Amino acid sequence: YKLLSEARTHLRNGVEQSIKITQQKVVDAQYASKAKAMKWWQKVQGGHAHNPPTFNNIQSMWTAFGVWCTHTILASLDYLIVSKSAGEYQLLLGPLGALTTLQYNLTAAPASQPRNAIISQVISLSTCYFLHQVEDLDRWHRCVIAPTIVATFTARLGIIHPPAGASSIVFSYDNYGPDDMVIFMVGVAISIFIAVVINNLSDKRQYPSGKWALLQLI
Repeated sequence: YKLLSEARTHLRNGVEQSIKITQQKVVDAQYASKAKAMKWWQKVQGGHAHNPPTFNNIQSMWTAFGVWCTHTILASLDYLIVSKSAGEYQLLLGPLGALTTLQYNLTAAPASQPRNAIISQVISLSTCYFLHQVEDLDRWHRCVIAPTIVATFTARLGIIHPPAGASSIVFSYDNYGPDDMVIFMVGVAISIFIAVVINNLSDKRQYPSGKWALLQLI
């Protein structure tokens, strides 16, 4: 009888201890969730970073001049391609507008550099090309998968370039072929060339900000 009583007491103490541990884990989880929610809400309200400084009139005019020259040439090239191909081919200008915005407003930013522009666009167009080979994927699924792959891989490789995300949407949405992709990369190369020429005419600008060498693209 004594042994049975001790066993019952030991069992009861073990159950009570388990209940206390479980309750403590629940309380800890609730506290952690509450702390996480409070931290999230504080972050949603914004940080303490200041707004970026504005350009002065001279630098704003350099931006205007560079973007105007670049898109005049790109638009003319697009018109020529559409005319000569009877509308079969075109130069997609949307993502190039994002590229020139980076090149003339964030000249020193890593995302604006030629290395990022070229490699990330190659990744983007390659992704779109292979997704088009999967017959079971419609445009809606491609538009989800393509930017996800591009954003993830470019971040992992350290070659973040927002226009590549834009081109992944554009080229995955409609059935563009390799010819259209090559034409687009020609547009990227033209944009880089013009940005190098115009930005470096200003005493306050330098583009690219790193060493200029094809060997450093890899």
